[in-house]
Amino acid sequence: MDFDYIGKVTRVSLEPVTELAQRFGLSPELVKFLIVGAMAFVVHYVALYLLLDAPLFGFLPGKDAEMDLALVTFDTRFLIASLVAVEMAILFKFLWSEGWIFRHRRVEGSIWIRLPHFNLSAASSAALTVTVANVLTSEFGITPYVSTAVGVLCGVTLNWLWSARLVWPDRPTTATSD
Repeated sequence: MDFDYIGKVTRVSLEPVTELAQRFGLSPELVKFLIVGAMAFVVHYVALYLLLDAPLFGFLPGKDAEMDLALVTFDTRFLIASLVAVEMAILFKFLWSEGWIFRHRRVEGSIWIRLPHFNLSAASSAALTVTVANVLTSEFGITPYVSTAVGVLCGVTLNWLWSARLVWPDRPTTATSD
């Protein structure tokens, strides 16, 4: 699969990203990860709104439908909407991670191997995001949009560590002698 479309979008000067990273003592990859994460957050929220509040998906359970799981009673529609929105954000982040954030890293194997690996590695982060959001909404009456923001913040660190260390590990280049 060719990610040239992302390459074209990201061929603009990376100087501002590098300067921002240096200013805060962060790696440029982390800054790019946070930029992509912010864009994925927008994707997540748009999907959440469309599934939760827009009249496009009448086949989903109503907002008053509840589901008992373990010790918590969840709003069924919000649970479905948050799961789908998280997956859409994960796929968005994968495409941008592959095409921009970790583009320079030498990775072995097919994209079709990395995609499920990334999805599995992001599953814990997604589970954390969905669980926090649904518990805060169901148990504490916090609006789904605020609780989702809290859930996303909880998953960011875990997602960064897994992405940078497991899916696109930084393999040191070996010097060759002439």
